[in-house]
Amino acid sequence: MLMHIKAASLAAGAIRVRYTGKYKYASLALAVGTPAGPVLQLGVSDTSLVDAVTNDATVITGDATLTHRDVVASINNWLATTASHEVLEGDFKAELYNSLYSDIFGGTATPYPAAAGSLNLKNEWQNALIIDDDATGFGYTSLMIAPPAMSKGPIAIKEISGHPGTSGNPTVTRAIYDMDGNVLVTTAAAVASATDALLLKTFSEPVVFDGPVIVRDTCATEGHNDATTMIVMYAFPQAKNF
Repeated sequence: MLMHIKAASLAAGAIRVRYTGKYKYASLALAVGTPAGPVLQLGVSDTSLVDAVTNDATVITGDATLTHRDVVASINNWLATTASHEVLEGDFKAELYNSLYSDIFGGTATPYPAAAGSLNLKNEWQNALIIDDDATGFGYTSLMIAPPAMSKGPIAIKEISGHPGTSGNPTVTRAIYDMDGNVLVTTAAAVASATDALLLKTFSEPVVFDGPVIVRDTCATEGHNDATTMIVMYAFPQAKNF
C-alpha cells in the first residue's frame, strides 16, 4: 500500500461548508459573544461578499445539548428567504472535518473563535468552525483520517507519532474514534508527562478501519495542549476481487 502522512494542527477546522446555489456570493458568520450559545449565520448575495454578510440569517444557536451533527444537519437542510434572496435546501453543504458528530456546539465554554464572514463559500469548501485546542473545557487535538477531500472509504493506519503540548507536563490520552464518537482503539490511556516515545504507536501491520476516523489526543489540563507534533501514517486499502 502507498502510505500517506498527515500532521495535526491546532485551531483545526472542525466543520467545512460550501455553497452551490445560484448566487455569486455566500458567507458564514459565527458569533461567540455568549460562549454558551454560539450563533451560526449564513447569507447570500449577487452583489458582494459584504452584502452576503449583511443578508445573514441565523441557522443554529448552540447550547449544551446541540452537537456537530446538529450543525451539519441544520446547514444541509436550511431553506429560507433572506433579505429577498431565496435559499433552497441543499444550496449550502456541510460536513465534518477534524471533529466528531458527538462534539458539543456550545455549553459552558466554547473553543470557536468568531468568524466574520470574510470567505466566499461559492463552490469552494471552506473551514467554517475552527477549534482552539487549548480552550477552557476542551484540550484536545483532532485529526480526520482520511481528509474528506481524499476519501470517505476505508483507511488503514500504520503509525501515530508525535505528542501534544509544549508547556507543562501533559497527561495525554490518545485514541482512534469513529465519526460518531465511539472509541475504536485506545493507543495510550492517560500517559503522564507524555513524550514522543511514550505515545508512539506502530501497528505490526496496517489496521483497516471502515470509513474515516478521528485520531484524537486529549490533555487532562487544557492549557497544556498549546501545540502538537502528532503525525499519522495511513493508506487506502486495495480493493479485492473475490
